[in-house]
Order: sequence, then C-alpha cells, then structure tokens
Amino acid sequence: MLRVVNLIVDGYLDLRRELARQLDHWQTELLKPRARYVNWSSLLDARLSLHQLDEICEDQRTAVQDWIDALETWAMPESSAGQRDLDLLKVRSRDVREHIERVVHHVRRLEQSTETAVQMHFSVQSNRTNDIMRTLTALTAVFLPLNLIAGIFGMNFEYIPLLHKQDGFWWAMGSMTAIAAGLVALFWRKRYLARTGGGH
Repeated sequence: MLRVVNLIVDGYLDLRRELARQLDHWQTELLKPRARYVNWSSLLDARLSLHQLDEICEDQRTAVQDWIDALETWAMPESSAGQRDLDLLKVRSRDVREHIERVVHHVRRLEQSTETAVQMHFSVQSNRTNDIMRTLTALTAVFLPLNLIAGIFGMNFEYIPLLHKQDGFWWAMGSMTAIAAGLVALFWRKRYLARTGGGH
C-alpha cells in the first residue's frame, strides 16, 4: 500500500514539473514590459490544477498520518523480526508522508510565485498608466497658457495692446514659444515628461 501511494505521489511530482513549466511561461509573459494580452483562462486553469493537487495531497497526507497514528497503537511484536518489520513499516510510512509534504510545499511555492507575478504585472501596468497620465498632464499644462494668450488676443475689443502693431504677431508668437519652451524644460527637469527606468 505504501509503495502504491509512493508511486502516486511520484506522479504528482511529474505533474508539478509540468505545471511549473507552464507557470514559468506565464510569469515570463506577465512580466514583459510591453505585454498587453495575457491568456488569463489558461493561467486560471493552471492555478485551478494547483489547487486541486494541493487538496488531494492534503487528503493523502491526512490519511497517511492517520495510518502512522494507528501504527503507534499496535501491540509490540514479541519476536525481534516482527519488531524490525514494524519499525521498518513506520519508517516507510514517515517517508511517504514526507514525500507528500514535499509535493505540498512545492505546490504552495508555485502558487505564491504565481500570485507575485500577477501582482507585479498589475503594478507594471499601473506604473505605465501613471507615466502616461503624468505626461498628458504636463502637456496640458504647457498648452494652457498658450490657449490663454490666444484667447486674450481673440477677444472682440477694439483696443488691445500689440493688436494693431506691425510686430504684434511676432511678439505674441515669441512669448508663446518662450513660455512653452520654459515649461517643457521645467517639466523635463522635474522628470514629468521623462520616462521612468522601469523597462518601458
């Protein structure tokens, strides 16, 4: 019986390796800087398989632990051969339990690494969105005073300074260019228009 359980757990180890290979692939896809499409259904199927494997191993570990507890209640054999056989049975039972616990440990480590990869994926997406919004806000701030100047000179007043002067247009364009260049330089210096070094 212990050999059969041990063979079953060996099969779980092979399944764990396959799931680990799949999850490594998904982690690589999730952490790509330009990743836009992720096959979430396949990732969720892999996580569901991990949960099922965890539950099965927990049930088997409980059953083997109950078996080990039952062995402790057996009467001590009178012969030395019987005593040796009972001790060997206890040792093999503990080996099977440790084998199952090793599979459970690996499965839970894979689950944690997958959760970490998903959280890092959304963190990267959030940082990218923040960069875009910051850039758009800085550009809006650059064009806001230009719109103000254009709106002032577009008013229907007969007397506006520089409006009827020959070089008024060039003064307005020069001031708008200077303001825009100054704001761009300021925002670039404060890294509002610079990309962060997060692999973007």
